[in-house]
Amino acid sequence: MTTRAYARALNPQVCLEFICYMTFAALMLYLVHSGKYLTYVTPRMEPYLYFTAVVMLLWAGASLFRLFRPQNRLRVAHCLVPAIPILLLLLPHSPLSAADLSYNYAGGSAFSGAVAQPQTAPGGNAGAGAQSPGGAPAEDFASGVSAAASASALIEVEDDDFYAWLNELYVNLDTYVGCRISVTGFVFKDPEMFGADEFVPARLGMTCCVADLVPYGLVCKYDKAGELAPDTWVRVEGVVQKGMYEGAEEPQIAVTSIEPAAPVEAYIYPFAY
Repeated sequence: MTTRAYARALNPQVCLEFICYMTFAALMLYLVHSGKYLTYVTPRMEPYLYFTAVVMLLWAGASLFRLFRPQNRLRVAHCLVPAIPILLLLLPHSPLSAADLSYNYAGGSAFSGAVAQPQTAPGGNAGAGAQSPGGAPAEDFASGVSAAASASALIEVEDDDFYAWLNELYVNLDTYVGCRISVTGFVFKDPEMFGADEFVPARLGMTCCVADLVPYGLVCKYDKAGELAPDTWVRVEGVVQKGMYEGAEEPQIAVTSIEPAAPVEAYIYPFAY
């Protein structure tokens, strides 16, 4: 059979289905391999994306058995099912910013059900002589040293440990009262939630997908909070203290210094795994 004859024998509907399935599978694999899927969903969705890619590949393979089967009436509309998400995913995307969303701050009540678990503070190591924030012995922090004794400890909250430290501070607040802390986030202010001298250096947290993004962070007490432009990124240093939000006790920061910071594009994932 000549090339022209093969072309005439090909079922155009099956060809379109094959292209859609293969493109969808390749796109899923690319998003997972590159890590760009985290713009849309949390890390725990990774196995499901692999599963989706495998299903698409199986469908593509199965369609090959119908590639040369004649068909009197072509039905290509159902190919829109994979085609539409393919087109949407191929459009340029970037992580959402605070200005793109309408949300509520995840504060004291969001952590009120937290239960303390035996664990080492983020960035520390298990076992005797383990180091907690600032290099102080972990056992000293666990025993609840006084604010004066722990004042030299500096909790440097790294981007990857943002939620881990947030949870640690809520669960073991008494341990860290009086400690110095340094944290980066975008300026989140809402007059219905906070006072004129309050703001949150926040990070957007994703519980399941991009539709449920919520700002997480610690309320900061700062007499010049009104001068801070919302959604700008700052590096805050201050002292951990106890405060109240929505009737729940929570860790807050008494600001001692603040400076501009580079934006952090990645989200945090409170229940990622």
